[in-house]
Amino acid sequence: MSEPKRLHPIMILLTIIKSIKEVIIPIGVYFFIFFFKDPSDNVWLRWSPYFLIALLLLFILGTSFIKWVRYTYRIEHNELRIEHGLFVKKKRYIPFERIQSLDFSETILHRPLGLVKVTVETAAGSADEAEADMTAIKKEEATAIRKMIAEAKSTGELPEERENPDTEETEEKGLILYKITRKQLLFFASTSGRAGVIIAAIAAFAGQFADVIPLDKIFNEMADIVKTGFLFISLLVLAALFIAWLLSVAWAYLKYNDFTLRLVDDELVITRGLLEKRTTTIPVRRIQALKISESLFRQPFGYASVSVEYAGGSIIDENKADDVLIPIVKKREIPRLLQAGLSDYRFEEEFHSAPKRAQRRYFFVKTLIMTLITIGLSIWLWPYGLLAILLIGLTWIWGIFQYRSAAWKLTGHQLVLRYRDIQQHTVYLQKNRIQSLDYSVNWFQKRAHLATIATFVMSRGGGVAVVKHLEAEDAREIYNWYLPNTSSRQDDLKEQNPES
Repeated sequence: MSEPKRLHPIMILLTIIKSIKEVIIPIGVYFFIFFFKDPSDNVWLRWSPYFLIALLLLFILGTSFIKWVRYTYRIEHNELRIEHGLFVKKKRYIPFERIQSLDFSETILHRPLGLVKVTVETAAGSADEAEADMTAIKKEEATAIRKMIAEAKSTGELPEERENPDTEETEEKGLILYKITRKQLLFFASTSGRAGVIIAAIAAFAGQFADVIPLDKIFNEMADIVKTGFLFISLLVLAALFIAWLLSVAWAYLKYNDFTLRLVDDELVITRGLLEKRTTTIPVRRIQALKISESLFRQPFGYASVSVEYAGGSIIDENKADDVLIPIVKKREIPRLLQAGLSDYRFEEEFHSAPKRAQRRYFFVKTLIMTLITIGLSIWLWPYGLLAILLIGLTWIWGIFQYRSAAWKLTGHQLVLRYRDIQQHTVYLQKNRIQSLDYSVNWFQKRAHLATIATFVMSRGGGVAVVKHLEAEDAREIYNWYLPNTSSRQDDLKEQNPES
């Protein structure tokens, strides 16, 4: 495939849509302001917005066409070579050995034409963006390229290009480890907890109009309404939360529809999505940690989700599947489902918990802070602010749950840490994958003979698990386990007092 090729012409339309999305808010604000101006008899003032928009659309159309013409790709000398640029032509050569995965995605515009968007992920990729994107390419050709790269990486030689790749050879194969059922999907969507994300997105969108909407005045009026119409505001908030929940259910249902996890050679291949089908590839050798998460809504029913931390890729990509291997499943089924693909991991059920004397440290400070907040709300919104007393109880319960979740387990070359934020997380780490392990003791912990263990791996997020207020001897055992020459440094460690 040494001859340069262009992407499908639909790239022009996709680029136009992307460009319009970027300017739609400024245009909307401009029209909003223009609507209140008096154009009088000035013809230019009356027609200038439409003239400027026409010029903008022509500019977007022209630049989109030029981008398509100048974007070419080819495979040569075990490299994926991409040339692109609007006015300045850029060349990017990506050696096969650096490519970690080729992720496919199909929007409703791609599917009728048999196209996919290909995202190239590398180990040294930027945290903000992928190494390269090919916006529209035939699915058969994209699959053939992925197969060609896999063969070249395994044999060191570039296989001959097939002009008409056999569909059976490029078809997605492999052992199915997990496939979401309709019942699981509905339960997952209903308990996804994405209502907060929806509300934050709406707030961020509204913030774009801060210059034209008198937010301060609205806030002041709302404060008066809160004082005089508490019941009305409560019903309004409940209605907003219910709508946000419905939107989050729809979002999760569309995103994780037909979620399937396959083991293909030494790679985990994830496909999911209803309106937009996506394929994500995670090389098993790049997995740094495995995390089992149990939310407050799912844990009582014995359900959990499984995600991974892996090296390479971009951290900011709303189109990723959030590194989820299994969105929802009975926790007891996880070892059976993942044993074939992740045989190095041992799924433990018995853990060493935090000592009894550490219990109050999980809720004392949080409860104190919430008490001060409750006093402030009670003064500001008397007498309705007294309802904030309920938050003190919830904070105390949260601390108790955190204490019960804090635990650890060592098995050979594997460390398991369990902790809770809102969800309970159980993190499985292999010793050779841990980049660093911190043993820290603050002044209050020193008096109670407690310590904190924090682990870091080579992934897009870095830190992966922190367990506070463990028994000092237990934390020291974990730290000794991680040291390269434990026996020779045992005495030195006892003389030290690691503090952070």
